[in-house]
Amino acid sequence: MSDEPKPNGSGWVTEIAQHLGSIYRHMLPGALVIGGARLAHPEWFCWVKLDSWQHLLLLAIISVVVGNTWFALNRYALHQLVDYVLYRRRSKGPAPEKGAAFNYLKDLGEYAYKSLHIPETSDRARQHVEFRASTVLLLLTLGEVLLAFGGLHAGCGILSSCGLWGIRYGTWMMIGSLLPFAVGLWQMIITRRIDYYVVYPPHADTPG
Repeated sequence: MSDEPKPNGSGWVTEIAQHLGSIYRHMLPGALVIGGARLAHPEWFCWVKLDSWQHLLLLAIISVVVGNTWFALNRYALHQLVDYVLYRRRSKGPAPEKGAAFNYLKDLGEYAYKSLHIPETSDRARQHVEFRASTVLLLLTLGEVLLAFGGLHAGCGILSSCGLWGIRYGTWMMIGSLLPFAVGLWQMIITRRIDYYVVYPPHADTPG
């Protein structure tokens, strides 16, 4: 029964685990952006007093707003563009059946409908896909933050000083952005494939 008591200490751990995807989508992107901005433009944060709860609250609100905006731009711009490229290559996921003409909006809509109507027994699989998708977007955000603030900094402080092997730290950030981009795109392909088998289980009839 759902009303049975849970072992002490397990409740909050379970709650956090169940909402990791939401944390990745709505909280961590803002923390990455604010952290990158602090490194690249420390003068923007001269007003922040860490011993003032009002300042910390305002900073948290800014972080959530910026993070969610960044997430939306990633999800419905870059992520959608890569998804369309994979669709054109007929990668498993929302893709046309063999021999069918390309119609992205129709095929994506039909696939989303089937995904939203899978049996409740697949909740664990759905949560797994959602978590992986959120992780992909977080990786893309990390790559973008490293690229943006590594190249666009104030010209003072740690990012403009001589770094490792004669290469400035800001340049290393831009080079390092390639790794999360590459991992994020690769994981997007994997997540897309997993999602396909959630919608069309291997033991069931699959299109094409």
